Amino acid sequence: MKTISEPFYQLEIKTANCYIEVLVNDLPIFCNYENGGMTVDYPINDAIFKSGKQALEVRIIAPKRETSISKYARYEIKVFVKEANMEASGRELVYTLPMREDFRKKPLPIIIHKNYFEAEVPYHNIGWSNSLDLKELDKNQLLQEIKTYLTKITSIYNGRKELEYEKLYNARMEEHSKSFYLTQEEMSDYKDSKFLGLPEKLESIVWDLYQMVFYGDNRLVSLQTKHQPPGFVFESVNKDEYGFTEMVSFHKKDKNAALEIIR
Repeated sequence: MKTISEPFYQLEIKTANCYIEVLVNDLPIFCNYENGGMTVDYPINDAIFKSGKQALEVRIIAPKRETSISKYARYEIKVFVKEANMEASGRELVYTLPMREDFRKKPLPIIIHKNYFEAEVPYHNIGWSNSLDLKELDKNQLLQEIKTYLTKITSIYNGRKELEYEKLYNARMEEHSKSFYLTQEEMSDYKDSKFLGLPEKLESIVWDLYQMVFYGDNRLVSLQTKHQPPGFVFESVNKDEYGFTEMVSFHKKDKNAALEIIR
């Protein structure tokens, strides 16, 4: 493999007639709950803390209201690396997960593949490596902390409160900028665009639709509703406008620390 100074890792995901969830190092990276065909390239540097072995988990899932994966289901997952911000440099194949099952002969509701690939990066993020095992903490207290964050984030979006947003997401953005080699100008452009295109007023879906979920070897916690990635699902008060899901995961550095957004 040629030397790459700023390695940019991405998944190439191809599916048809099935749902899919992909995790890298036990962090949800991508999901799709549509039943048609799909091909997408998706960046994964946010899930790579440092050089070495990276865990990849792929879940192929039967569509809604079906008890087994369709016999017509197809999937293929590849990991590529290329030089960041240099489209003309091409990309190199790192790993391939081909489809091996014949769903016509063995109907199943879900297939889970767990594998590894090697990555080399010039940065070292800490992320939630040294954070608490959140499953050992009081569930009700965690839920209350997350609910407080949901109220705060809703207020930030509706009030377009830039400084509060930057403070709340600072830990996530610091590691994101490092893992994607962002310049000061690119960071500034991001800050200027974060509220663009938002509906005038947002509200969360009903609280009871969420369930608490743990990732990152139980060092990450979030909320999740059915057929959505982990995070907060916002709807526009004006029903003619689209809502969105704010993918967000929390960690806790120590028992005396508050939850903090880290991804």
